[in-house]
Parts: sequence; structure tokens; C-alpha cells
Amino acid sequence: MNPKVLIVGAGAVGGYFGARMATAGHDVTFLVRPTRLRQLRTDGLRLISPLGNATLAPQMVTSDDIDGPYDIILLSVKAYSLASAMDDFAAAVGPDTRIVPLLNGMRHIDVLAERFGDPKVLGGTCFIVSKLDSEGQVVQVGSLPKLTFGPRSAGDNAPIRNLKDALSGPGFETILSDHIIQEMWNKWALLASLGTVCCLMRATVGEVASVPAGEDFARATIGECASIAAAAGYPLTEETLDGIVRLLTAKESSLTSSMFRDLSQGAPIEATQIIGDLVKRARAHQIATPILDLTNLNLSVYEQRRK
Repeated sequence: MNPKVLIVGAGAVGGYFGARMATAGHDVTFLVRPTRLRQLRTDGLRLISPLGNATLAPQMVTSDDIDGPYDIILLSVKAYSLASAMDDFAAAVGPDTRIVPLLNGMRHIDVLAERFGDPKVLGGTCFIVSKLDSEGQVVQVGSLPKLTFGPRSAGDNAPIRNLKDALSGPGFETILSDHIIQEMWNKWALLASLGTVCCLMRATVGEVASVPAGEDFARATIGECASIAAAAGYPLTEETLDGIVRLLTAKESSLTSSMFRDLSQGAPIEATQIIGDLVKRARAHQIATPILDLTNLNLSVYEQRRK
């Protein structure tokens, strides 16, 4: 049986992975808003990538068109859009549906499990550098993207293993992990560290690392994030920690966080999910996080000014 896959969102992340799955012959449908629906009907879903360009006429539905459950729901929206997204795809959730969220942070797991039931919600994360350009094309750059998912608790995950093929395709690597929560914490620590360095300093990684005390600032930020992960029971390995330090102290790096790019454009940001929730967990474990506290305050003021 070819599982029915619903991709929630046809943007930079969902658009890329979903299009690659569709080209592999999987039964993929995109849940989109009316404006995106009209654009994709006119122009098709277009990928621009060093791994191969593609244009396809995707299967699409809006929330009003969903007429039954799907086997897999791949959730690829921004974390601040979770509430509206759940309302949009609720009709697609049946008794055997599995939800694979690719959102940042951890808070969304509890929210999804409370709404749809704990067994339905898997863990998931991805690494991809992509964006929607002014013409609505999905532009991917950098190395081979990765999509990682898996069960959130130990036990018989044979039914979940059967989902791997449906979530695979050319142009990215699919990984079924038995330690998905650790993978999610690893990424959260990286994103929070990167977001803090770039957003608080309003600069690239290299610009921060190249000034006096810039490297020490990055290391201190990483240390705060790592201490929270360890207190939560998911310590970063020495290899993972060293990799984050190298990435965030590279003096020639032009790397920035997506949150910083959104902030620079006056757009909504995932501050609450990436920084605020991490600070909340630090307080629960009585961990002092002065840098993260300052970043949380800074971004809270930004969000208030936007409103």
C-alpha cells in the first residue's frame, strides 16, 4: 500500500521535501491556503537546487477540501502558526494517522499530543537551507538536506519503520532515529545559540567572532543552552558540542539564523518557541541564563513593537 501523505505547507521546507517525495512516486498532497493554491495552479511547484531542479503539478487541498484521514501528516509550518495549522488539518487525522512535526523547539510536541493523542505524534526534525523567492519558487542551497523522525519512547516501532519509504525521495536523506528527542534537543541548542548570537548582536557569525570578546560571547551562549539540555536529561555529546562551537566561532562565516533574517525584515519570529521556552525550562531547573534572558527580553520588545 502506498501511504497517503499530507504535507502541511508548501513553503521552503514542506515544498522541498514534499516535491521530492512526489517525484519518487509517493502519494503526496499539499495542504495550502487559497492564495498559494492559485499560485501553484498557475506556475506549478518549482524547485531550484544544486541537487537538481524540478517543476511539478502537485496534488493540493485547502482545509475545506479534506474529506478523510491521511496515513502521515508532515507538519512543516513555523512554530507560531501551529494553532491555526492544527485547525486546518484536524479533519485529516484518523485513528491510525501519524503526525511528523518538523517545527523548532519542543513545546509543539505537548500541544500536538494534547490535541490529537499521544501515540499519533512522532518526533521529527530536519536540516535544510532553503527559502521561497519572490516568484514563489523553493530555492535550496548548501549540502544534502536531512529529514529525521522516530518514536518518542522506546518500544516496538515496527509500524513506524514502515513509514520511512513514504518519507523518502531523491535530493534528501531520510533517517529513522531511535533517539529522536535527543536529536531535537541537539538542534534546539544549536538554533537557540545561533539565534542569540545573531539576533542580540544584529550580525553574522563571522562578524561577531571577529571582534574582541565575540568568540567568548558565542561560547558562553552555547554553554547556557547546553546546560539546559543536560538538566532536561538530554546532554549534548562532546562531538556535538564541539561542532556547534566551531560553527559559531568561525571568523570568516557569513552564517546567520533564520530568526535573524526574519527579524531584519520586520517579520514574525519564533522567539517564544526557540528562546522563551528554553528560558522557562532553565528557570524550572534553577539554571542561571543571563545571556538567554537578555535575548528573550530583546526579542519580546521586538515582537511587542511589531504588534
